Amino acid sequence: MHENFTHFGELYCHLVRTAPKENFLHHKENDTWKSFSKKSFLCSVRYLALAFNEEGWQGKQVAIAVSPSAHWLMLDYALMLAGAVSVPLFTNISSKNLLFEFLDANIHTAFIENDTQEKIIHQVDNTIEVIYLDDVSGYRSIEDLLALGEQIDKANPTLFRELRYRIKAEDIATIVYTSGTSGTPKGVELTHANLISQIHATAQNYHFDREKDIAFSFLPLAHIFERMVMHFYLSRELTVYFADDVKNVGVLLKEVNPTVMTVVPRLLEKVFFKMKLKAMEGSFIKKAFVSYTFHRAVTKDPYASKSIVDNVLDKIVYKKLRLALGTRMRMMISGGAALPDALYKFYLNIGVPIYQGYGQTETSPVIASNTPEDNKIGTCGKAFPQVEVKLSDGGELLVKGPNVMRGYHNNPEATSKTIDAEGWLHTGDLAHIDEEGYVSITGRTKELLKTSTGEYVTAVYIEQKLTSNGWFEQALVIGDAKPYVTALLFIEHEFLGRLATSMYTTPLKALESKKFQEMTAKFVKKINKKLNHWEKVREYRVIADELSIENGDLTPSIKLAKNHLMEVYANEIEEMYEGHM
Repeated sequence: MHENFTHFGELYCHLVRTAPKENFLHHKENDTWKSFSKKSFLCSVRYLALAFNEEGWQGKQVAIAVSPSAHWLMLDYALMLAGAVSVPLFTNISSKNLLFEFLDANIHTAFIENDTQEKIIHQVDNTIEVIYLDDVSGYRSIEDLLALGEQIDKANPTLFRELRYRIKAEDIATIVYTSGTSGTPKGVELTHANLISQIHATAQNYHFDREKDIAFSFLPLAHIFERMVMHFYLSRELTVYFADDVKNVGVLLKEVNPTVMTVVPRLLEKVFFKMKLKAMEGSFIKKAFVSYTFHRAVTKDPYASKSIVDNVLDKIVYKKLRLALGTRMRMMISGGAALPDALYKFYLNIGVPIYQGYGQTETSPVIASNTPEDNKIGTCGKAFPQVEVKLSDGGELLVKGPNVMRGYHNNPEATSKTIDAEGWLHTGDLAHIDEEGYVSITGRTKELLKTSTGEYVTAVYIEQKLTSNGWFEQALVIGDAKPYVTALLFIEHEFLGRLATSMYTTPLKALESKKFQEMTAKFVKKINKKLNHWEKVREYRVIADELSIENGDLTPSIKLAKNHLMEVYANEIEEMYEGHM
């Protein structure tokens, strides 16, 4: 039985009262799994909260700029219990955005993991204390704070209880910065009530077994999606394993063999193309059979009755494909971006239950989600429990509920533009809500391009089509105030390496080859056939540069920093419109 807790202090009490659990949280240290029981986790949270209170951090903004781990969760939880404001930051954020966020949030103290971060932070203010997770000479560490908290607890055993009672549901728990796809990030102020509402709503939609389910986490905890999911896992006392590096996900999936994990569409695409490439190895007959199998998996309605063919494919092909995700995967929840219908069908058809959701940082984050009971391909599912959705006259999705942020930090003007007088949050997303209540996102109001001829173009839809073949990592569609639509196509480097190998040449020569140029032209032409004449991609440039978060090309959630890229590739864009401007 789960109590109706209203803030993290009450959730802590609930966790203390439930049965012990040894197999709780796990992360890698020096290539070895380090494990924490529920008791040791809660004890660490208690000691850290007491230490933070002793330091006078109540009401202060404290940054967490370390990799996901059990320690990350301890810090986050303890800061909220101490009345401080937790400010999670991505470890690989661009220095420009990191500097802005430190200044905007008025960071008091920062938990970090390397001296590069320290140098950037001290450009803002060299009086900000940095605390390393590990022991570093001349600096305090998390172990020092744990020791301090333990001393305080022994001297005053009732103090921690007083801290918990001091918390109110409406208190700010955290400031989470948006990814800044089209400009400067905004600090989203979320309360205890915002975050807790998501735990209760998730519990109504998804059901887990405390003893049997094992969660695998590889997404950044600085992203509100994975962080909220982690709060839910904690509340349900699931066993959780953290990946030490996203590059190790394939190996760790086999090692951990989880039953549940949250994913982003880009990972699912990569897994899909790797599965297909591996399966295609062999004779011409085998390749033809595999080609048919994959075509069937991405086109068949997963909820239609299964034929003898489907049962045969499951035994000889699908069963092997599922092994890439372990042998026990019973639930994958996808968020962060739209999941293409073909991928949605593929995973369901090969026997991997997957559910797409949708949300924003400003809504803590989930607005709608498909579930095991209600799963409709091509949609983001129905509104989360206690969340209301409706469409504006212009088709923009509006949201109201206990998950809606308090506002943007230091930005009342942006807050008033986003949340109207009636409390409806304007998402900036164009949507459709069908007769059953399923929500589908059709585009962004800001990314709805208007050509110089007055035609509207949904850039996101075209970008998804341009990255659907596995050749291109990202696509940037251009056309606002332009005479026609163009695109920058960023090559997928693993694909490029295979292409170069198959042609016995270098990656650069492979890109310049007549074969690749003809392949790309044929691919773009195929996509154009399904677009209105004003939407067709008239010109494009294939970009060989590898995009990075550190350079500001990508946001920490792996979305294109479009304004930045439009500046970087201004010459290429200008070339595509020469003689037509």
